[in-house]
Amino acid sequence: MSSTRTRTRLAVAGAAALALAAPFAVRDADAATTQAAVKTDAAAAAPAAASYTAAEVLAGVKKNMTSSKKVNSKPHINTMTRAKNVNVYQVASGVYAYTSSLAVDDDGSDPDPDPDHQGETTFQDSNGKQLAAHHVPFYVLGDDCWDRKSPCPHFFYKEHNIKGRQFALMFYKSKCIGAIFGDTQTGNDQTTSDNDSRELGEASVKSASLLGIPSSGTTGGVDNGVTVVIFSGSSWVVNGSNSKLSDNAQALVSKALNSLGSSMGL
Repeated sequence: MSSTRTRTRLAVAGAAALALAAPFAVRDADAATTQAAVKTDAAAAAPAAASYTAAEVLAGVKKNMTSSKKVNSKPHINTMTRAKNVNVYQVASGVYAYTSSLAVDDDGSDPDPDPDHQGETTFQDSNGKQLAAHHVPFYVLGDDCWDRKSPCPHFFYKEHNIKGRQFALMFYKSKCIGAIFGDTQTGNDQTTSDNDSRELGEASVKSASLLGIPSSGTTGGVDNGVTVVIFSGSSWVVNGSNSKLSDNAQALVSKALNSLGSSMGL
């Protein structure tokens, strides 16, 4: 389970994105990376599938983050700032988006010097191993409905066909990466934590590093500006071992951009 710490903000310039799978840059040049490198004569003669850049899709997502498409009736909590100003929107059929902080979750099978590090994550890889926060880009959602109501006034993943290892696009500044649903935020009374299942805005060490965000579990993170776009349904659940999950998630980025761009009518 995720444990959110009170952090000293550390300004780290130019944090490098780790490169098992390079994140997509949010700019028009991305169009070239989303097209197949080799086509047969028959495929070349057929109409080309639409190819959307990360910049175009993010703009479309933000355009659809309107009050009429808001899923929650009560605001969520920004994990880093504690402000109750985070909302979730259904930006296309079965696709949900929010913008918040990135507090760094270092839990799981990778060792970490963080005194609040926990060895378990809510979800595991396809082999049943605890997720490795330093190797797997994952995001965090609330573990339960804080309000104990159904339907939940807050966004509760179980009500929206979202399961463990559910794929999402994560955007921050000039970067776009693929990530999976890996851990949950519980409401508990740890003395070192402000844990609350209404929180939104936490992701793994690997997610932070790929996005160019300081990735220390004690001093890293960013207060705002990270947009997470979750693709619900069984076809968007990512499988693989800890060593493969990052690659497998990045391999879905082009498909997700094109699917969402088309769904939003860009």
